[in-house]
Amino acid sequence: MRIVLTFVLALLSACQRAPAPAMSEADRPGFGGDFTLTTQDNQPFHLADVRGRPVVLFFGYTSCPDMCPMTMSRITGAVARAGAKPSDVVTLFVSVDPKRDTPAVLKQYVASFKTPPIALTGTDEEIRRVAAEYHATYEIVPSGTPNYLVNHTTAIFLIDRRGRLRQYFAFDEKPETLADALRALLDEKG
Repeated sequence: MRIVLTFVLALLSACQRAPAPAMSEADRPGFGGDFTLTTQDNQPFHLADVRGRPVVLFFGYTSCPDMCPMTMSRITGAVARAGAKPSDVVTLFVSVDPKRDTPAVLKQYVASFKTPPIALTGTDEEIRRVAAEYHATYEIVPSGTPNYLVNHTTAIFLIDRRGRLRQYFAFDEKPETLADALRALLDEKG
């Protein structure tokens, strides 16, 4: 099963379109989970801190030239289409570039979005642990300059009110599809 899940996420990171069927409890991915990182305000953050609200999580970095800003735009559009107030849904941006993405850099980055996500960072080991929990990958691409790129999983992870991973989507999923899945989670009781 791990091989199949790894293969699916590899496809997502290669920007392939993956189907986004509605998932029953039995079909829910067997990965994901709670974690602790540091916010853009240099405060500890635990996924358990946001229990009771759906969470949209993605991995990226502030110097990302394309995928990360596009993903944030899709998430913002999906939240609006779902008819949710921004406070009803938590968006988490986990930086895969902790060397450059300090809390201060993250704070400046998230301030540029209409609906700012909670930006998270940590040590290399902490980030790798969280990425592994979600079967996400990333790799620094050396360029010989401080402006290196980071190849990373571009999936969008949807976590329910109880902190369980419910679905994941390709970065280029139609906002309507993501909105439908988000609406379904918002309509669930507890």
